[in-house]
Amino acid sequence: MQHGWLSCPRCGRDLDGEDGELRCPSGHRFEVGRRGYPSLVVGRSPLVRSEPAAVLDAADAEWGSGRLDALIQAVEAVLPSCAGVRVLDCGSDLGHLVAAAAGGRPGLRALLVRSSPAALVRARARSGAHGVLVDPSRPWPVRDASADAVLCAFADHRPAEFHRVLAPGGVAIIVAPQRQAAAVDDDVYPWFEHDQTRTAAGPSGAPAAIIRFRRRRRPLSW
Repeated sequence: MQHGWLSCPRCGRDLDGEDGELRCPSGHRFEVGRRGYPSLVVGRSPLVRSEPAAVLDAADAEWGSGRLDALIQAVEAVLPSCAGVRVLDCGSDLGHLVAAAAGGRPGLRALLVRSSPAALVRARARSGAHGVLVDPSRPWPVRDASADAVLCAFADHRPAEFHRVLAPGGVAIIVAPQRQAAAVDDDVYPWFEHDQTRTAAGPSGAPAAIIRFRRRRRPLSW
């Protein structure tokens, strides 16, 4: 179970549990479904939905084709390499990046944060990581300072949330089309310092930027 990662989406207190159920000290309870992950979505949200199987099949085929191997290797190169590193993955790579990273990092712990049930099932099967279904319009039900690295590949980046869930010294690694790299840098600037950028072929052969940012001790304010 996702011990040490999750917080209650209703009250914000730590979630823990066993026997297929998560509980917080306030008494809120959440089941871990038969597919092995909890849904920590409060109420109904139009943003929590699965993509068509054909879309996910195409993404899986792209990531597994070998055409993105250079990109995957570039992400591995900028991830922390220490044993037991904690990685939160909120990207659209269906678990391929976490699976590759785990191969060379003993004890790597990863949490997949997704708003698509179908994508979460595939990412968990690919990577073997824990996962949680979330509403992307709300703060993640993830504890403060619980990750050493955040991975965000071709997905919406949430710099304030990245800063909150990262421990001091943590890094955010954002993979985006190269043409968007400057805009990403501007978006995350108050919370992160740019560390390095690598480039590699992305989906459909378009150039992609792999950008690593270091967490600021305190967000900038003006």
